[in-house]
Amino acid sequence: MGSLKSLGQGALVAAGLIWSFNITSLFMNGDVWLALLYLLILTIPTSALLYLKLKKRNPRAKVDTQEKWRNLLFSAQGAALAFWCFDILTTFYAINVTGLAVELNPLGWPLGILGACIYYCPAMAFSYVLLFKIKGIVSLYAAIPLTLLTLGMSSMNLMAGARNFQVFVDTAAMATGVGCGLLAVTGTVCLMLPFALKRTVTPVPRSH
Repeated sequence: MGSLKSLGQGALVAAGLIWSFNITSLFMNGDVWLALLYLLILTIPTSALLYLKLKKRNPRAKVDTQEKWRNLLFSAQGAALAFWCFDILTTFYAINVTGLAVELNPLGWPLGILGACIYYCPAMAFSYVLLFKIKGIVSLYAAIPLTLLTLGMSSMNLMAGARNFQVFVDTAAMATGVGCGLLAVTGTVCLMLPFALKRTVTPVPRSH
């Protein structure tokens, strides 16, 4: 479970960075309605995580330094997956939805996805074995260059996704009425979320 948690945390942090970049791009392009909508959508998971974090007041058990580094290094694999998914989703929009882009990979689209999959899947498996199965100081050091290589590969996916998202920024449009409606709905969800979490998290007192 520790490895899955690290993978999820890395993907979550990377998704937050990607979403923040998207908001900035929309604001800079002058598409205020979509930018505000994206910002409110980001507020929903952020406020939920913050509430749960503050609610959990139990003291943390001391974690071994090597264990912290294992979790940190493996979380980079989750971040790489998030960057890769961002590239895939924005490529689908740019090619299949708008038809304004072409796949540069010789395999074409969507077979070009396999090119990254050939690296990421073995890299994640090998990193998992080094960090959580062998659990030695040598294996920990061996995982560092593998992690750096994975982050380097995923940075290219991030840049490609950013270029593809620019196609969305240039083509997306939202009517004022639709924007107001979506903002109202999303804002209502943001306001109601803390109350819903409070009812969900707070234990129900047992009757004697």
